[in-house]
Amino acid sequence: MINRVRKGIWLTAALVAVSGCAGRAEVRAGPPGAGCTDPVYRQLDFKIGEFKVTGIGGAPAGESKVEAVLGGCMLLEKWRGAISGYGRAHMFYDKSDRLWRLIFVTDDGETMYLSGQFEGSTLVLTGENDMDSFVGLHRMSFSPLADGGNRQLWELSIDKGATWKVIHDGTYRRVVGR
Repeated sequence: MINRVRKGIWLTAALVAVSGCAGRAEVRAGPPGAGCTDPVYRQLDFKIGEFKVTGIGGAPAGESKVEAVLGGCMLLEKWRGAISGYGRAHMFYDKSDRLWRLIFVTDDGETMYLSGQFEGSTLVLTGENDMDSFVGLHRMSFSPLADGGNRQLWELSIDKGATWKVIHDGTYRRVVGR
């Protein structure tokens, strides 16, 4: 069963971070926060930028724009599917437990909550979610590519990780000249 309380805490924390920091900057005097300067926060810099995304077999999958926000403390992805659908992802390093977190929300109200760590140069995130027909254990891997793009592999297990089915194998290629 999915722990809805934990999901609510993560989403609330992300929203408070986004809205709370903006509010503080407006009402207090002095310089804004120093941001997140530790090298751990730079591990996902390969995801920052504008990308055209292709899926399995090179079919168009969508577009992604990722920017660092809150002084580099969070990445915000704006996703647009090739056929339909929009989504927003918040990715951040949670220094309290040394895990990366991802919160994804779609324009039809679906949500996904994942957490994990780097394995070499690849970030591997997992979490139990009930996203539409994709109910089970989700695993997403993010890897940099030599050409400046990146790869996102999204898998689903309905048997607690014994076997995995690929949901999305996306290649993100940078949009040049924008």
